[in-house]
Amino acid sequence: MRLVVVGVVAVMVFGGKNAKADFTFGKPTNLGSIVNSASSDWGCCTSSDGLSLLFSSNREGGSGGWDIWMSTRLTTAGEWESPENLGPVVNSSSLDGYPAISTDGLELYFMSDRQGGVGGVDLYVAKRGTKSDAWGEPVNLGSVVNSSGNDSWPSLSADDLELYFTAGRETDGEWEYSLYVIKRETVDAPWGQPTDLGPIVNSWPRQICPTISSDGRLLLFCDYWKAPFRSGGLGASDIWCTRRITQDSEWSEPVNVGLPINTPFSDEAPRISPDGSTLYFASNLYGGYGSDDLWQAPILPVVDFDGDGNVGLSDLTLMVESWGTDHPRCDIGPMPWGDGVVDAADLDILMASWGQAVDFPYDPGKASNPMPADGSTILNEDSSLTWTPGRNSAKHDVYLGTDSAAVEEAHISDISGIYRGRQDNSDYTLPVELEFGKMFFWRVDEVDTDGNVIKGKLWSFTIADVVDNFEQYTDDTDAGTAIWQTWWDGWGVPANGSVVGYATPPFAELEIVHGGSQSMPFYYDNSLALSSEATRFWEEPQDWTRRDVKRLTLWIHGQSDNDPEPPYVALGDSSGNNATVMKNDPAVTTVEEWQQLSFDLTAFTGVSADAITDMTFGVGDKTDTQPGGTGTIFVDDIELHLP
Repeated sequence: MRLVVVGVVAVMVFGGKNAKADFTFGKPTNLGSIVNSASSDWGCCTSSDGLSLLFSSNREGGSGGWDIWMSTRLTTAGEWESPENLGPVVNSSSLDGYPAISTDGLELYFMSDRQGGVGGVDLYVAKRGTKSDAWGEPVNLGSVVNSSGNDSWPSLSADDLELYFTAGRETDGEWEYSLYVIKRETVDAPWGQPTDLGPIVNSWPRQICPTISSDGRLLLFCDYWKAPFRSGGLGASDIWCTRRITQDSEWSEPVNVGLPINTPFSDEAPRISPDGSTLYFASNLYGGYGSDDLWQAPILPVVDFDGDGNVGLSDLTLMVESWGTDHPRCDIGPMPWGDGVVDAADLDILMASWGQAVDFPYDPGKASNPMPADGSTILNEDSSLTWTPGRNSAKHDVYLGTDSAAVEEAHISDISGIYRGRQDNSDYTLPVELEFGKMFFWRVDEVDTDGNVIKGKLWSFTIADVVDNFEQYTDDTDAGTAIWQTWWDGWGVPANGSVVGYATPPFAELEIVHGGSQSMPFYYDNSLALSSEATRFWEEPQDWTRRDVKRLTLWIHGQSDNDPEPPYVALGDSSGNNATVMKNDPAVTTVEEWQQLSFDLTAFTGVSADAITDMTFGVGDKTDTQPGGTGTIFVDDIELHLP
């Protein structure tokens, strides 16, 4: 049996003690089209028995803009059923959302901006006598809890005696969002005064959506999507976590939960299931059903203590040696992040994986997320290599060279120049003498606080002139940075059958990519037009002769159901000269793999390569008067190379 773990470990140091708890996330999966809609579905929670899922949605059929909906299932292994609106008693014509249900299922906390509140957005609670009863009229938590600002995004502790939430306060026209908690002595007692979670957690101007684990030792939250994001993230709004040893301890420095939860998209609204086995969150990740979808990912303990890829006797020996201590490596139960002592709960978790092989595609101890991305092409002017440090790393050994085998096998004792030294930070400045046109290989070994070295993976990059790698484009049409706002296609032009980018965000392709993280989708329809093409213009003429480059290359990826059509490139210069070079192989548009097309710059007769003002990529034969075909291809990494 093989245990495949997809994720990156969250590593925390808290309370001034050596208490780094290792756990990882499995591959996120979308909750599917039964739960998610074509609208936005966001901010869910589950009941204590795991059989009810409550969430916010602005889908059709509600009472207002945002309503609370509920889906149920017969067993925790079953499928979620079609959601139902909680109805007009709970939901109003205003915003109602982000539910948090009590452990006994008799209290439902949520946020609302309905009339009659204390501030802009307030916290409310609806109650019922039994689980079979209907919810009663929601009650505002009052001015002790709610303020004249925005108080929102609640999360209840497992004993229902603590309520975590986000307090938004406006000062001199600027809004700040901090995480707070209120407490009560019993479930029948009133809530006390809100308490700020402190400067360690609230170290950024805006953090929202706290969720507390059932053991009270793990707190997750996310960036606010309208604010500058906390440094150290992976993309847009990210999910972060903080730890504490006991419920009376201080919270640790927040840590980004990393891949595969956080992505270049907006990943938000985390919720931990009551049993600690699942992370629910919202994301506009590519491939969803609406603007935002609900996703889930398993939370898994790291059971391979010695890192040999198997769970066996050596791991058990390490646990026995750590018995009764707070050794972080072996503290893996009952929750995946441990409970502060190595005991029978941890042994149960270890034995459940006994004899299994453990595969970490994202090895938590190794450097990851290389920039430039593995296999990328960079300019000489791109002067730095960066990466995400591995768990518990203190220093970083960098290796760089043109021989892949030599870089792979190099050691710190190397005197050939491949070993580039031990770095304090997760970046390395490239030397200026790197040769143009060459492929370079690099490796980063992580050195932990105990001096142990964790060998890294081998990565590569090539130094060349980049015409367009499509990495700079975003979905911000107001800023003019959408891909189709640079590559002008045939939209609205009958003689041009091309469309660049997707109709809705994300406009770029994020899965079928040659290098980096996105490529250009290119739809062609030559059934009426003779050809389909897209053009990029430069205000300042481009010198494509520097460094003695001779070739223009680009990569295309076809699809088997495309109609075969020949690709071509046209160049124009500042004097108005134009030339087109066609590849006489229509079948390339039907090949479902990346293919490099190469064009000799001298083939563009009459065009001055030192004064290029426009480049056109097209599909089809303008000289053929017969109707052509249709299809979608992907274009990436347009570059200039030596002969």
